[in-house]
Amino acid sequence: MKLEIDGRPVPAAPGQTVLEAARAAGIVIPTLCYHPDLSPAGSCRLCLVWDERLGRETAACKLPAVAGMSIRTSTPAIVAHRRLVLRLLLAGYQHDPRADDRSNELLHWARAYGVEMLSPAAVAPRFPIDSDPSPVIRVNWNQCILCTRCIRACAEVQGRFVWHLAERGHRAHIVAGTGQTMEAARCEACGACAAYCPTGALADRNALARPAAERLVRTTCGYCGVGCQFDLNV
Repeated sequence: MKLEIDGRPVPAAPGQTVLEAARAAGIVIPTLCYHPDLSPAGSCRLCLVWDERLGRETAACKLPAVAGMSIRTSTPAIVAHRRLVLRLLLAGYQHDPRADDRSNELLHWARAYGVEMLSPAAVAPRFPIDSDPSPVIRVNWNQCILCTRCIRACAEVQGRFVWHLAERGHRAHIVAGTGQTMEAARCEACGACAAYCPTGALADRNALARPAAERLVRTTCGYCGVGCQFDLNV
């Protein structure tokens, strides 16, 4: 089947979302909570597009592709909305100067849409920095945007269910177990949560101590007998 995205005919397979069809056709729609390995959450609202059929904006990551539908990805209203979302996310974001920003998806889209990050001195930290004694994962919830990718990666990819969302509204935050340490919540220190985190709120301690990566290498994990493939920065 085919749909129209920004006036361009785009093929889509049954079961694909508008976001998946757009990306397959090389059309860029920004995302933060979405990852192709995980179930879509639709929570960051950065991938909103205009659906002519419905007559409203909707999240492309959860919008099923339908034959004949017409989608607009970059109307002035949508661009303004994305800039607002990025400003709101950055308003509570504390940047870690030690991190390699090349993998920070929030800062990537902020630069793409011309949204400046606030000075670290202007953002009061809400949570203790490096709050978990894990020897593998460094935790800084002041960089968290509640995309829930860590929760979904731990549950859907690793089957461990270590991370959970606690409280609601402006008090909402991610916790291990019932507010325990990662070790007490039966974390296996696989690093999946850090690998899927788009902002560096969860980060590999060893990676923070190393200089910036020079290239990306596809390799095989030797942790168990499954032989999962992953990309390694070296």
